[in-house]
Amino acid sequence: MRLLDIIFYLLRSNSKVTIKELSKIFNVSTKTIQRDLDKLSILGIPIITYRGVNGGVEIDKNYVLAKHVLRYSDYESLILTLYIGESISKNISKSFLIDKFKSVDNERCSKILNNLKERFIVDLYENKFDIRNEICKEIDKSLDNKSFIELEINGEKFEVYPISYVLRSEGLCLYCRKEEYIMILVDKISKAVVSNKSYDGTIISYDENKKNIKFI
Repeated sequence: MRLLDIIFYLLRSNSKVTIKELSKIFNVSTKTIQRDLDKLSILGIPIITYRGVNGGVEIDKNYVLAKHVLRYSDYESLILTLYIGESISKNISKSFLIDKFKSVDNERCSKILNNLKERFIVDLYENKFDIRNEICKEIDKSLDNKSFIELEINGEKFEVYPISYVLRSEGLCLYCRKEEYIMILVDKISKAVVSNKSYDGTIISYDENKKNIKFI
């Protein structure tokens, strides 16, 4: 995501930007920014680097052909995906990704978006889900560490082994294992604490186990 943000930031900038400025804007080290710029160069983005006291980086001003790399149908698919995403996820809506695409090709993106708003209403969830809230941060730690996590739901505490998030019609859920495989609506979790207990047994994936999952 940060790579895309850097591209859009440089495209909007009217002059070169220093690596130090970019590190402050994106809250990472200058070494991380330099690695990001190297990755963009490898991907074919024409990053120009100016050395010296008045140095900095920018995207080649002749890179106006970038907006034509995608076909109209590609833009339609991308904007549709982001439009649906912004309607159901707090995280995507806060990223303003559609606005960032507009900065590259405002006319094309605006036309597609206006048509979508007139013809395609997304009304899936009363509340958008947030995968960066405190509960999900703890779940993520547990997933990263492959450890159990203690959850509290309606005053009841129990320990589970988290396997994956699942987006269902009910909302964002956690697919996990207790004595059996269960599904928990994330919004119902009031507290989550990562455990030191690990699990190295066999796991059945959600797709292979859909019919046998108990929903809590």
